[in-house]
Amino acid sequence: MISPPVAAHAIAVYSRPGDTICDPDCEPGAVVTEAVHASRHAVGIAADPGRWEAARAALTRAKARGARGDGMILDRLPDRESWAGLGPVDLVLTAIGPPDPANPAGPAGDRLREQLAAYRGLLRPGGHLVVIAAYHVAGGMDLASQVAVAGRDTGWRPVQRAVALTAVPYTRDLGTAPPPLRARAYPVHQDVIVFRPDGRRTQHPRPPDPPPARAALDASPHSAD
Repeated sequence: MISPPVAAHAIAVYSRPGDTICDPDCEPGAVVTEAVHASRHAVGIAADPGRWEAARAALTRAKARGARGDGMILDRLPDRESWAGLGPVDLVLTAIGPPDPANPAGPAGDRLREQLAAYRGLLRPGGHLVVIAAYHVAGGMDLASQVAVAGRDTGWRPVQRAVALTAVPYTRDLGTAPPPLRARAYPVHQDVIVFRPDGRRTQHPRPPDPPPARAALDASPHSAD
């Protein structure tokens, strides 16, 4: 799941007002809401009916609060022939979580490659794919490295890798004893992998102007090559 500060920072760095931002695994709507607040067009894709409802409600609230961008929530990933949305996608911004305990293979291997390959049909030439990967290590390799390898295998070039450190409010769902009153949040480590379509010259992203005050990305991303 992408937190609003991380989504806002990625949108500010890798897109401009008027661009189209797509989250092909939209949950719970942070990308689309931050996109419309930043005067971008937003496309969210949520196949699960519950997630679709949540993302649609989030988008509606953002518009009611004065967001200047526009957006839509789809229930399936469109192919290039059927795409009739808001125009070419300039930035695909999405999250990939750790494997489901009920499915140990999780997003690794063929499933992850299929997922990343499908995103190429959405992005315009010269656009960016930004993947927010949960910190998770399995089989001696962290999830972010698995994403980078799968990206290379499916025609993406990793051009940057950064770390997003955010503080998530404590909830009883954590299954732990309540923290002291001073500790009302816990830190979350996520890896950020930035891709460009392979075979095209890489350009450094422009710095956000002005940078979002809530952003918590590492200011010094290192090369993933």
